[in-house]
Amino acid sequence: QCTEPQQLFNIANELLHTEEAYVKRLHLLDQVFCTKLSEAGISSEVITGIFSNISSIYCFHGQFLLPELKTRITQEWSVNPRLGDILQKLAPFLKMYGEYVKNFDRAMDIVNTCMQRSSPFKDVVQNIQKQEVCGNLTLQHHMLEPVQRIPRYELLLKDYLKKLPEESPDRKDAEKSLELISTAANHSNAAIRKMEKMHKLLEVYERLGGEEDIVNPANELIKEGHIQKLSAKNGTAQDRYLFLFNSMVLYCVPKLRLIGQKFSVREKMDIAGLQVQEIAKQNVAHTFSITGKKRSLELQARTEEEKREWIHVIQATIEKHKQNSETFRAFNSSFSQEEEHLPDSSIASTSSVESMPGADGGGALGGTDSSRKSSKSKRDKEKQACKSCSESFNSITKRRHHCKQCGAVICAKCSEFKSLADNSRHNRVCKECFLQLPASPCSPGVEAVGEQKKRLAAEKQSILAAENSLFSSYLQFLEKGKTWYKMWVTIPKSEPLVLYLQGSSQDGRSPRPIPLPGYEVSLPGSGEKFEVKHIFKLCQSHQTLYFSAEDEELQMKWMEILTKAAKGETEDTAEGLGNP
Repeated sequence: QCTEPQQLFNIANELLHTEEAYVKRLHLLDQVFCTKLSEAGISSEVITGIFSNISSIYCFHGQFLLPELKTRITQEWSVNPRLGDILQKLAPFLKMYGEYVKNFDRAMDIVNTCMQRSSPFKDVVQNIQKQEVCGNLTLQHHMLEPVQRIPRYELLLKDYLKKLPEESPDRKDAEKSLELISTAANHSNAAIRKMEKMHKLLEVYERLGGEEDIVNPANELIKEGHIQKLSAKNGTAQDRYLFLFNSMVLYCVPKLRLIGQKFSVREKMDIAGLQVQEIAKQNVAHTFSITGKKRSLELQARTEEEKREWIHVIQATIEKHKQNSETFRAFNSSFSQEEEHLPDSSIASTSSVESMPGADGGGALGGTDSSRKSSKSKRDKEKQACKSCSESFNSITKRRHHCKQCGAVICAKCSEFKSLADNSRHNRVCKECFLQLPASPCSPGVEAVGEQKKRLAAEKQSILAAENSLFSSYLQFLEKGKTWYKMWVTIPKSEPLVLYLQGSSQDGRSPRPIPLPGYEVSLPGSGEKFEVKHIFKLCQSHQTLYFSAEDEELQMKWMEILTKAAKGETEDTAEGLGNP
């Protein structure tokens, strides 16, 4: 049996070997799939939509984390047997994984759509998948690797802490690392569950020969299985197969194939309006019927238990669909009422938010009040994510609401209720407005919660304040289009390899983090013409960010500090670079 120090070394060694394999997967995604698709003429928007910030993730692990782990475990372990201090450096870069995981559902949708509709895309992907380096796995499987990696760190750290003595000097760092990584792992685990659901749908799609377009995040496979269909003419039993989804039943006929079972869809029956009931037929046992809007089927299960299970599951699916439909109708009704009662001031306030980068629109308001309300209503309905938490809306679990104070589009989780001056009833407001409004006699403890939120908001802002930064200043910022935006740009002392962009205080958006490893810092090319002066840019394989400084001196200072941070150099980064 291994000694305790040997067990700790084995865990460290496993971490190193899995990290080496992980970096190879990241290389495959960034340097093979990304590059080949780009060379094939696939648009940068599609590539970025699929691979998100994979270049930054690959750069951080390949150039920084893996070399540090390798040096520590293969050369220094005998004199410095620690992991916590290195893994704590992951903390600022967990934001990169947050961005990747948040984009994951959309990325899967784009891949599935492109595989069906774009021959060049499909040819490139299939050619790469045939190579030995892919290990007979699909692009989608490899895209799941970054999502799975954070939970893997969490498991290894938990195992490491179990074996680590309480008095170990690495104890505090390891516990802190686990705390930070566990939070990120929760998001990754949710994405993994969604991916597993998508894989099931892909398998069914292939078994149906691509006849039915069922690969949709809204679809969920609930039950499938063989069944007998009773002929209406002579009562003979015929082999059939049912796929039960949350929104439909696919009634299929098995195809004769030597390898693998395939099916042909004979009937598609919507869950809405579907009925299921037990029937009694003379000389035929275990029978039940399902009746849809267009057709009724008499079916026979193999056993009484199997029949009861089918009836129970189908009935439960029908009931759940009814509940969801009622919730959706109620939501639509409340949404319409919110639109009708929006104050005029909220329209102007929302337009200022939309003029910032990342918002849906961005133009001056004009015309009559009715056209302004109509325009604002249309823009808000197009908003797909909450202003505060950036999570996507859906009709059931993540509904769209409006702040009655500023008009921002938010989710229930990111809102509070407050009595407004012109209205005695409790109104939904965003958390930013909630903190700014005077206290009202709401429920007990609201003031304490408000104070806590004020404190957290103040702490967040203090991290980005000039006195707590390595370097900071106002810069003009351009990402897409032709409009420049004034932003507060800072590199915090606590996160020396992350750049933060903060819009105006009225914007209400969270600061945007940009992990710098992997970016190249340079001046604009000769073919890039801009009206503003003193420009520099940050480039990654599929993304370019432009900045404009007030003068040449500030431009040069920013380029110097960003170049060092992009290379992972944190020591003496700000030496001689006082904040302007």
